[in-house]
Amino acid sequence: MIYGPKYLNWLNLYWLGWLLAFLGMEIWALADNARYTLSETVWSLEGLNTRQPFDFPMWTATHWAVAIAIWLLFLWLSLHLPFGLLR
Repeated sequence: MIYGPKYLNWLNLYWLGWLLAFLGMEIWALADNARYTLSETVWSLEGLNTRQPFDFPMWTATHWAVAIAIWLLFLWLSLHLPFGLLR
């Protein structure tokens, strides 16, 4: 006999674990030193000028790829979480 909603399985728990681990590390990094967050690390590797982050003519193709990937992830999550999980 399966208890709980039928769409919850071990794979959901696996991804929930990854999400909680990521959020835990990001919150720790923000509390300790914002220099160690994932976004700060990615942009520092790309050499983004943090004083003028929206200087779009200065962006390389990698800047655009990362920004578009983040926006697509945000779009997917904003539609998936309310409509996919709350059915």
